[in-house]
Amino acid sequence: MRIYEYFLILKSGLFDKKYYLNQYEDVKQHAKNALYHYIKNGWREGRNPSALFDTNLYLTHNPDVKRKGINPLVHYIRYGKKEGRFAYPDNSIPNKCYTTNQNIIPSWIIEEMKNIGREIDPSIYPNNNRLSQYLYYSYPVHTKPGEIYQKIVDQCKYQHYTHCFALPWLKRGGADFVALQHIEFATKQPNSKVLVVLTEPEDSPWVSRVPNSVDIIDLSKYIWELPNEDFLKVITRLLLQVQIDVLHIINSKYFWDAVKFYGLAIRNKTKIFASLYCDDFDLDGQPVGFARDYLPSCYMHLNTVFTDNTYFSELLHNIYGFKKSLFKVLYSPVNNVKMHQQNPSNNKSILWAGRLDRQKRPDLLLNIAKKIPEATFYIYGEPLLESQKEIIEELISLKNVKMKGAFNGVETLPFDTHTLFLYTSQWDGIPTIIISAALSGIPIVASSVGGIEEVIKNDRGFLINDIEDIDAYVKSIKTIFNEQEKALIKAQNAQKYVKNNHTQLSFFHHLENTPYYIKNHIDSLS
Repeated sequence: MRIYEYFLILKSGLFDKKYYLNQYEDVKQHAKNALYHYIKNGWREGRNPSALFDTNLYLTHNPDVKRKGINPLVHYIRYGKKEGRFAYPDNSIPNKCYTTNQNIIPSWIIEEMKNIGREIDPSIYPNNNRLSQYLYYSYPVHTKPGEIYQKIVDQCKYQHYTHCFALPWLKRGGADFVALQHIEFATKQPNSKVLVVLTEPEDSPWVSRVPNSVDIIDLSKYIWELPNEDFLKVITRLLLQVQIDVLHIINSKYFWDAVKFYGLAIRNKTKIFASLYCDDFDLDGQPVGFARDYLPSCYMHLNTVFTDNTYFSELLHNIYGFKKSLFKVLYSPVNNVKMHQQNPSNNKSILWAGRLDRQKRPDLLLNIAKKIPEATFYIYGEPLLESQKEIIEELISLKNVKMKGAFNGVETLPFDTHTLFLYTSQWDGIPTIIISAALSGIPIVASSVGGIEEVIKNDRGFLINDIEDIDAYVKSIKTIFNEQEKALIKAQNAQKYVKNNHTQLSFFHHLENTPYYIKNHIDSLS
């Protein structure tokens, strides 16, 4: 499953969790996430995401979509709606009428109407038949948002927070690791009160790493109970009613939406920050993601956008004309990695680690492993956002590949026992796993994308400029095997660079000097 499709459907309002689970009992019993099930399997099985979209009808009437094997709901949201393609037989949403036969017309009005009817026109005389046609209209009172808002507020220990971090989840990953660094920094400030809000219905294995003093609210349990618009209003109400000095958005779509639609109100009392690291790319190769979807409509409400590399901030400046002062580069800190054993040997052991998703290009890894049968590839990771089932199965079948499964943070990776670290990502900022590998002193072969070149220059490692060039990866790997002493010199240069630029002390120092991010700045500058 691609995260882009997940958020696209979620934002459209065309997926109804309650409808989906009530319609399909097997999903209700076995699936952890209804929307994930629909994206991964449901549409292929002809299941409908809601009463407002007929999967089979759409594919039947649009053979071009069926032929390409595209998720019909994604196609409808992106193209079909604009093209006038039908999503449901009547292509309309039924309107509910809130009426009753209750007669709420006061008796004195009825008597007056009778007098007028007698004197002016018998056709308007309110006889019993006519009175029975006057229906009582009751404005629909939707209490659910208020009920949920009360549940959320009840979980807030304080009426005033110095920092609120808006995250989709806390999984095992680079962005999540950096988020934890921000949270740790905030908790170390004098008189700080920190709130973490999780907004997506996924597991958060790293929530245990959040300091005990931090309040954590999982909003994801409520998102299926409200339409998207009402859920957004609940979030905005929370930001307006609870005093929050600093809001920091790290990959939470809902809080980006809140700033997009209600940013002017929010920024009147709250300083707003965001973290953006790189673009995502859809199957057409087009850049997508939070920076593209939200920054053009939200930048005027933001105090600072944090990024972990210079490349991405300059890219956004050149494309959209955002002021360079909007961005601040914060080099991600790493520590506690296993140090590489720097004694040259005949060992031909290659370490690869990351999500086994499209972004990390496990297909490249597969082709590289096929071309170097004399080397052993140790692969750490699992698919998190989308399925790469066929590629993973083929990797498993190779005799020179050892699948090691998930890992709980870069500090658990065995940099100390392998000859080199291989990284094959198609897009990135400066991934913490690259920084960690460099800190360990292991030679690195990496695709030259995003900000990776800022760490692994040619005198610090082996960069692959054409990331599709399998032979270039193979050549660099064999160079390390044959010239290990020279490769270790490059690795030592990378290690020295990271020690000088990617420390927690440096990270915290730059945050301390970011206007409005901590309370003494808020007091002195506001």
